[in-house]
Amino acid sequence: MVNASGEKLEGAFVVISPGEIGVLTNKQGRFSTKLDKGTYKIVCQYIGMAPLQETVVLDSNKDIVLRLGQQNVSLKQVEISTNSVIDINSVHMGSSHMDQKLLTRMPKLLGEADVVRAVSALPGVVNAGEGTSGFYVRGGSTDQNLVLMDGAPLFNSNHLFGFYSVYNPDILKSFALHRSGTSATYGGRISSILDVNLRDGNTDSMKYEVGITPVTAKLSMDGPLSDKVTMLVAFRGAYPDYIMKLFRSENVNKSSGFFYDGNLKLKYQLNEKNSMSFSGYRSEDGFKFPYDTTYSWTNTLGTLRWNHLFNNNFTGTATLVKSIYKNTVEGIATGEEFKLNSDIDLTQLKVSFGYFGNKNHQLDFGGEASAYAIQPGDLVPYGTSSLSRRTMNVDKGYEAAAFVNDEIKVNNKFSFSVGLRYSHFTKVGPSEIYLYRKDLPKTEKNIQDTVYVSEGSIEQTYQGVEPRLSVKYSVSENASLKAGLSRARQYIQLISNTAAITPVDIWKLSNRYIKPQIADQVSFGYFYLHPDNLYEFSWEVYFKNLYNQIDYKDGAVLLLNPNLNADLLFGEGYAYGSEWFLKKNHGRLTGWISMTGSQALRKIVGATAEETINNGQWYPSNYDKPVSLTVFVNHKTWLNWNVSANFTYSTGRPITASDTWYRYYDQIFANYVGRNQSRMPDYHRLDLSFNREPLVREKVEYTWGFSIYNLYARKNAYSTLYQHFYGAPPGAYKLSVIGVPIPSVNFNAKF
Repeated sequence: MVNASGEKLEGAFVVISPGEIGVLTNKQGRFSTKLDKGTYKIVCQYIGMAPLQETVVLDSNKDIVLRLGQQNVSLKQVEISTNSVIDINSVHMGSSHMDQKLLTRMPKLLGEADVVRAVSALPGVVNAGEGTSGFYVRGGSTDQNLVLMDGAPLFNSNHLFGFYSVYNPDILKSFALHRSGTSATYGGRISSILDVNLRDGNTDSMKYEVGITPVTAKLSMDGPLSDKVTMLVAFRGAYPDYIMKLFRSENVNKSSGFFYDGNLKLKYQLNEKNSMSFSGYRSEDGFKFPYDTTYSWTNTLGTLRWNHLFNNNFTGTATLVKSIYKNTVEGIATGEEFKLNSDIDLTQLKVSFGYFGNKNHQLDFGGEASAYAIQPGDLVPYGTSSLSRRTMNVDKGYEAAAFVNDEIKVNNKFSFSVGLRYSHFTKVGPSEIYLYRKDLPKTEKNIQDTVYVSEGSIEQTYQGVEPRLSVKYSVSENASLKAGLSRARQYIQLISNTAAITPVDIWKLSNRYIKPQIADQVSFGYFYLHPDNLYEFSWEVYFKNLYNQIDYKDGAVLLLNPNLNADLLFGEGYAYGSEWFLKKNHGRLTGWISMTGSQALRKIVGATAEETINNGQWYPSNYDKPVSLTVFVNHKTWLNWNVSANFTYSTGRPITASDTWYRYYDQIFANYVGRNQSRMPDYHRLDLSFNREPLVREKVEYTWGFSIYNLYARKNAYSTLYQHFYGAPPGAYKLSVIGVPIPSVNFNAKF
């Protein structure tokens, strides 16, 4: 299954009649089924593509290519069709799909469409905060989401502290968010999988695209280098300094920032049975605050993939992945000059196979191995600094997994997917393991002994099975009931006291004291698609049990702390919720309503009072937002303009608030109530955009539009701070990252 430019389409739905046999294409865009001799009608559907219907006379084994064209606007020019976000035919639930076309219609911040902001508009997902690209899924933290770009994991998906994400919208193919019912082929995180795929270079001719916004400039080109090789190249850079100089605040107008990123994708069709592809990405960010601190970070990704067709029913894929994330914090204040460097280096090999020889089974199996090397901190003083150099031990570990997943069709109404994933993790040296006195808090003064683990020696191992089960029952041709059960394990965690991923956070592997995070999830849902694809509706409920969840002691020190394990606390949690999604796909007015009611709680009970939170009682997690609502509408006007609006609302994030102050030896200290017993103000925001339908002049396609982010100037709180005034109760004030409407324009040209 390919599109007009020859790009393979994963997840296309195919119905073969007579027999009403329904199948989905795999990652190579292939499907296989056994049929008797005869004449068959094949109907194909894919998001953003026009439906295809072909008649095939089957008198022997055949390998056919189905080519789908782009979705066209109707001749009356009064209706526009958008994509289905849900799939009633798939056995998997808790998944939402979106393509690049729908993404670009959503209101933009500073002129740039963004994957993470679009994901935050889906049920079960809430934004980590204003101006951040982090997101929470079903009560989980940001590091519990596996964020992928063409199969390579990302450890920081931010540009400019979250105002942009790393995904260039001009070269996206599609993306999917899996919240539950995930196939056993995925692993490594316990909340969600954000699987983002870039398009391949087209096979017809070389195409070019340029784009400009108030802050970014973009250039991309793709096309054939030969009959067998296609290429996609894209570059994007940001120049926000001139906007920052317009602000009155000296802390802003004397700051500076930048980012750039580049993508390269090559595909080589060796022969009918073998193809190879390479996807590479490089980005660099920099931000400087006046007088004291600069931040910089880089992402380097590479994915090398080989696809082999053993026969029409059996395929194999080998993928080699490299992901390197580095960050540097530099202090430039006189007498305190330093550079604090940290990085994470992941090497991964994955081999997977797909078998389609039985029309009632789709079998996937394989394995993967990963090697981690994390430098948590290397402090390098320079200049007149009085600081001393401090270097932490490199955190090393190996993860291996094997998986098998079978999608079984029992009859036209009932099908299910059953999978099993086995994972094994080994933590190796060099490391120092502190042993603490029994029945006393884990503190530096209570260290009883130290165990030294040499380079490459085994420090700790963990292993376990991760069963997956999804069931689908078709109530009718247009409605289905689904249920899912899954267990997931996570061996790497983010040590952070902020709402979203930042350059100063620490990634840490499981060790003797940090056990793997585990999540058990049960979910149930009802899915409906109108016969004419006019409306789609889904309702899902879920319950999650969470084990080995991380929190922190009061006053925990995270950076350059050799005794970091002692400042971490561990406990259990649970999350439950109900998600509603209603979408209109046709007509002048299209859009959706997404609403979630949920709760996420934690309980930390340690061996001592110092290692117990909230007296051992349940308390809201940092990610608990009981109500979230998103309304997105798109109206097509008579003048070929699309007017879009996006309204979002969510309950404020939990915080630990101060209610009184006390004096001790002439020092004033805050007295805090229980952990996360207060909340920031509720979050809400309205965005508006106007987008012109593509205009073609002399073989050049122009698109442009303008947006207003935060239309009614809501000052949403990013954080709440407290200030003491003598003789008065604590005064609370909120810090707002964006408190004014932000207009922007965008312009693209393709030729």
